[in-house]
Amino acid sequence: MSLDRQEKALREFKQIMTDLVHLLRTSARVELAYMCWVNHGRQQFVWESNSTNLPNVMFKDRVAFEHHFLNDYKEITEIVQLKIGDDIAKGKLGHYFDFVNAKHMLIMPFINKGETVALTVLESEEEINLRQINDQLHAYNNALVNVLDTYLEVVDLHEQQKEWEDYEQSLNALDYRLHRVDLLARMLEEMQLFLPTGGACLIVPAMDSWTLALTSKFARNSPLLGLTLDDKSVAYDAIEKGEPVFSMHFNNNPKLISNRERRVEGASYAIPILVHDRRQAVVVTYDQDPLTYKESTKHKLANLARIASLSIQSVVKKSGMTEELFTENYGAIVTELWENTIENEIKKVQAGRAQHTWFGMITPHDLSTLRTKHRLEELQRIQKDFVTFLNPAKHGIPGYIGFNSDYVYSFIIQSDKETAVEDWMNSVRTKLAHGLKLSAGGTLDVAFKAGYTQLMPEDVNAYQVQTKAKKALSEVVKNEELELFEA
Repeated sequence: MSLDRQEKALREFKQIMTDLVHLLRTSARVELAYMCWVNHGRQQFVWESNSTNLPNVMFKDRVAFEHHFLNDYKEITEIVQLKIGDDIAKGKLGHYFDFVNAKHMLIMPFINKGETVALTVLESEEEINLRQINDQLHAYNNALVNVLDTYLEVVDLHEQQKEWEDYEQSLNALDYRLHRVDLLARMLEEMQLFLPTGGACLIVPAMDSWTLALTSKFARNSPLLGLTLDDKSVAYDAIEKGEPVFSMHFNNNPKLISNRERRVEGASYAIPILVHDRRQAVVVTYDQDPLTYKESTKHKLANLARIASLSIQSVVKKSGMTEELFTENYGAIVTELWENTIENEIKKVQAGRAQHTWFGMITPHDLSTLRTKHRLEELQRIQKDFVTFLNPAKHGIPGYIGFNSDYVYSFIIQSDKETAVEDWMNSVRTKLAHGLKLSAGGTLDVAFKAGYTQLMPEDVNAYQVQTKAKKALSEVVKNEELELFEA
């Protein structure tokens, strides 16, 4: 059904409503008839139609409940008759100007699914004999039911068709030629379209744990970046089973990802990303309204993930699957992923929906001495130990480590606390007091220096944020006394 046909159906529905109200007035032989919808969600009366031969009557399109006399009758289930001047003051009838003609009023409710959704009002100078116009009222009500049901059926059919047209567009947006990170980032945004009061996030294996690395840019109440996967979470369950898992959340349980996340409500649907039968990531979708997850919605979400997985699989050889697809050297998260994260978080900051988020770069101090003391193979193992040790989550701070270059690692930290970066560096320094325990055995005396910047509304893109972080790192490396510097 085209948009033009839907608009035509709406115009015809409104014309029928106008005709019905007019026919009711003339058949009941009253001076004024009008019908309004009772919008409980917005607390408003919304005028649909009126019919009168009076010259001094005018209606507003919509009026707040508390500003209209019908507020006292918005939940009636039977016809109410009033005498104007006795049962209701003339001054409350704001649709008249100059003077009030009517002396009698009849209010008839329209009930749909047990709720009063509309009121039809007749006003007359003469007393309205309910028995005499009973057949007219009955016919009017039946016609109203039939025309409304027909219109809603037409609209519902249109919305269902539009729903699947939108879904086809979402599938077409998953271009297999995209880099695998960009493909999954696009997938999250398409999933977000089906989650009006929730969001979608991506958890990947990195730094010897499963880490929340990316959320959709329009996600609401998203978990903090860098949360690590806990047992008995929705995401863990999906990874273990290797298939989508739907969960309802009661009393803040189960958690989406981690016991450290904020309160979780509503429902969620976790979907593993399988590439050559190996679990490479898991997508967690969530929404505050459990009714969002119709069977059709779950099908769409799972199919978006399946198409994305197959698209990645089509360009990744099974023989090249010895490493995770979203880490690059030493278990650090790939550049494309943390750059996408910065872009998305900038959008959230600009929309006023973000937590405190920082991006920075960190490097070991006295790098020349480190290189001269160890062989290349040892240095590679040491760098992996660095990445694992520096993981902010290991220090109780939400965040993760990304790859920038050898011995220079990027980091993203997101927290409610304004001192999160300082707390992380203090923990790093404290734990290094007696050296870093190496996976190959022994300890290494090492210290780290970091430069960072907080994401702000005026930031344009990830490149600008990286430039600020690089300048901050340059400052701290040049200054022997500094350990941490914010741009």
